[in-house]
Amino acid sequence: MLWMSACLHLLFYAARSTLGVLRLSWAQRALVTMPDDLQEVLVGILLGDAHISRRTSTANSRLIYAQTAVAHKEYFDYVYDLFRYLCVSDYIPQLKTVRDNRTNKIYSAISFTIMQLPCFNAFK
Repeated sequence: MLWMSACLHLLFYAARSTLGVLRLSWAQRALVTMPDDLQEVLVGILLGDAHISRRTSTANSRLIYAQTAVAHKEYFDYVYDLFRYLCVSDYIPQLKTVRDNRTNKIYSAISFTIMQLPCFNAFK
């Protein structure tokens, strides 16, 4: 519980440099697919705590999943394990604090983002 109180006052970021990260070619990205059962999970989490993002109109889409309740960390880990193969190999989920401007309350949040892949374009 000590780390929980600490994360309300501190802001944690994992290194987000792409230096040295092996990038997939366009052809390799086109070969990445999602099994049907994982697509069903994707639709379910899109109705809740996930969203699909596209940086530009011509770029591929990516999944961003965030959980603000630390009490649901086990569920976050479960979802992350399902989609981990779509993240870069040494990806570390991001933990940070978030202030709700409407209520002025502070929450801790954990999130992960996958690579931009064509298999997510249909869900945008």
